[in-house]
Amino acid sequence: MSDGETADLEERLETLTAFVGGILLEIDRRGRYIDVVTGDPGLLAAPAEALRGRSIREFLPADLAQHLIESIGRVVDTGKSELITYILDVQAGRRVFRAELRRAPARPGREPSVLVLSHDITAETELRAKLVEAERLAAMGLVAASIGHELRQPLAFATTSTEVLARELERLGPSDRAREALDHVRDALERMRAIASSVGVVAPDRHRDGATELRRPLLAAIDLCASQLQERAVVTTDVPDLPRVRINEGELCQVLTNLLLNAAQAMTEPGTIHVRAEAQAAFVVVTVTDDGCGIDPANAEKIFDPFFTTKAPGRGTGLGLFVSRRIVETAGGSLRIAPNEMRGTVAELRLPTAAPVAKPSTAPPVASAPGRLRLLVVDDEPSFLRSLQLVLEEDHDVTVCQRSPEAMALVRADPQRFDAILCDLSMPEIDGVAFYQQLKELGIEERFVLMTAGAFGARGEAFLRGATCRQIGKPFTPSKLLAVLAM
Repeated sequence: MSDGETADLEERLETLTAFVGGILLEIDRRGRYIDVVTGDPGLLAAPAEALRGRSIREFLPADLAQHLIESIGRVVDTGKSELITYILDVQAGRRVFRAELRRAPARPGREPSVLVLSHDITAETELRAKLVEAERLAAMGLVAASIGHELRQPLAFATTSTEVLARELERLGPSDRAREALDHVRDALERMRAIASSVGVVAPDRHRDGATELRRPLLAAIDLCASQLQERAVVTTDVPDLPRVRINEGELCQVLTNLLLNAAQAMTEPGTIHVRAEAQAAFVVVTVTDDGCGIDPANAEKIFDPFFTTKAPGRGTGLGLFVSRRIVETAGGSLRIAPNEMRGTVAELRLPTAAPVAKPSTAPPVASAPGRLRLLVVDDEPSFLRSLQLVLEEDHDVTVCQRSPEAMALVRADPQRFDAILCDLSMPEIDGVAFYQQLKELGIEERFVLMTAGAFGARGEAFLRGATCRQIGKPFTPSKLLAVLAM
């Protein structure tokens, strides 16, 4: 063996040793395989012996083959290495590869060639996809929590103000037009409350119970998709009373939202999306069926691959179904998507049922109208304070405080002064948690009623999970508040 051949062999061995577990290809300038070496034949598009001596155009997609040949030409001409990333269907399935192209040592009588060191980075790509999606969802969750909170605050005083208006209208005399207008306002407020509730489902909650009742995240998903569904599809549902499923509520909402959006975007003309759920042994099976354009058979095996999408640029990341399936499988379930027998697509979501919740042995107390109460209401929103005072002051003695230290001073001055003390969870200076703790020190914590439009931090979340005090969520009607006060 000549010195040149020995040096050539040593360089090849050094390169291969540094790349154990990958693929080493030598390809000439025309795109013809000269040599193929790998420890994992499943990563090749065809057996090594079938590749040698043949063109990459026979085994690679046209655009990838052309891109690779152009890169090979530049590496041969400049001597500078290049990196490329590509997705390829190989014997082991669909894989993501990262390849480094280096100019091969020149050899007498041989045309210039390039060494392609290719490594399977599918697992790394999937992990990166999950991290990207997790970061995006975390950001969305924070925005959702903020939007939900900000919506609930004006909704709270708008809801109570409608009750004041209703009373005043009755005093002024019956008016069908005014009553109808007021009913429209109430309908609008109820719709806004439902939207705020839907947004709250996807808000971040690190400790949310992993057992979920299906209807709430489903209705939230339909609400969140409303703008996409409008003029595209009518959504019908058949969801009876079912056992709870073992999955985080926000994550289930995310999965259902993705399935609904995919179904809506598959509509080439106005159609129907039908959501059906039923119990099957230890699972709840949810099917989302649409009559859209269906799945191209060529893409049927790729739809769960990370970054795969048939949508126009800017319309999708190719992560939705990939992440959805991971969420479902982590919960012990499965997600399958296939062509519908008639037309369109059917997505089948199988989720394991959760352990049943023991029902309380005694019925909850029936709310009765309390007598005249002495109430202290603490909230940093002046409009809410005033609206609640207006609706309650006819039947109760109401004191309002916008600053919690002033309210606490009133309580400490005379702990027996108020029959009920209502305080918002999110307060500057002394928040609802600290307010409750101080009432507990005074021995009057049973008089506390926590008002909340949602918790942002771990402190508030922990308190809401473990608190035994009476609670009421914003927005609320005066009748609901009176029912809570009567408990």
